[in-house]
Amino acid sequence: MAEKAFLVDTTKCQGCRACQVACKQWNDNPGEKTEFFAGPEFTNPGELSAITWNHVRFYEVDRSNPSRPVWSIRHTKCYHCKEANCLHVCPVKAISKVDGWTVIDQDKCIGCGSCVEACIYKVPHLAEQEYEGYVQIKKDKSYKCHACVKNPREIPACVNACPSGALTYDYRHKVVETAKERLKEYKKIFPNASIYGIDQFGGLNVITILKDKPEQFGLEVAPKPIDMTKVEAIHDLYAILSLFTIGLTSLKRAAFRIARSIVTGGNGFA
Repeated sequence: MAEKAFLVDTTKCQGCRACQVACKQWNDNPGEKTEFFAGPEFTNPGELSAITWNHVRFYEVDRSNPSRPVWSIRHTKCYHCKEANCLHVCPVKAISKVDGWTVIDQDKCIGCGSCVEACIYKVPHLAEQEYEGYVQIKKDKSYKCHACVKNPREIPACVNACPSGALTYDYRHKVVETAKERLKEYKKIFPNASIYGIDQFGGLNVITILKDKPEQFGLEVAPKPIDMTKVEAIHDLYAILSLFTIGLTSLKRAAFRIARSIVTGGNGFA
């Protein structure tokens, strides 16, 4: 089956946050306790979290051309890397690929935080508390966008709600073709416009058209894959230590952290 992908076109984003709201409604996620200005400009909440899986970030207005100030707004979610660091580092195989999407199984998750640490995009987050009335969010479990795989719908909620066409959804090869065609026109207005996601980590399933170079948005052009030799050593040691955890999640979590500390000398996966 051909893989699907999202296209994020930042030239069309109005910053309405309909994607944020639709994601929360469809997944029945609680709201964030936040301030009005939680991040740059009108960014609110400040970042992705265990209960916010779609996020709209506002960047400072570029006033280098006083007659044409430019305000960049970018929708972000899990990029669903083909070669996903989070999937590789999970010691209990709680993360897997479902129809090309990277999905976390919270029933298997032990809350070790390996996926949080390994993701350079800072996507997965551990829930730090229980939320009254929201039993699907459990403390010490990792959460992120699952592309509406867990509660299936033909068009993901965020895309369905987008009023400006900034978010679209199609087969990945068509998404890439569309992005390249649009880029030709956008470069007439934004000379440094670029596409992000075609090659990173074997190809992302969220392709983003940017008004400037990726570095201007904090995106690494050539991110390095995780050191699998170190990961495998951590997993091997964890497998031994986990034999003494008598099946308790808290002890499994502690066993993983001990294994990681011994193998890396406290330096994580770096």
